[in-house]
Amino acid sequence: MCSRNIRRAGGRRADMVEGAAVSASLLCLVHCLALPILLLALPGMAGLFFGSEAFHPVALALVVPLALAAFRLGYRRHRTRRPALLGLAGMGCLIAALLPGFGEQGETGLTVAGSLLLVAGHVMNWRLRNRAA
Repeated sequence: MCSRNIRRAGGRRADMVEGAAVSASLLCLVHCLALPILLLALPGMAGLFFGSEAFHPVALALVVPLALAAFRLGYRRHRTRRPALLGLAGMGCLIAALLPGFGEQGETGLTVAGSLLLVAGHVMNWRLRNRAA
């Protein structure tokens, strides 16, 4: 009975970490897709944080540790590497988007692809973790 309560508490913690990681990934995706529209509709927003160059490194600093924690917790439960591999590919795209030389369209493409890979990895991780419970 005691081990069941411990397992439930660990599952709730993993759900919170996974939820935060998915939210951060979705925030990146929404930011990348909505920003051009917002900038066209509201030219004054260009100087705000979400339109600044500082947003991407700050967002990445939030996304990477949350994602790594979520995939680690999931792997410990279900022992499947596929979600983490998708997530690592997504993080690689997000990191590559920060490197010079891709141009605005390349950066946007890498960011969207990275966010979608991360979300797919988190959803797969969540499902596998719940099945293994």
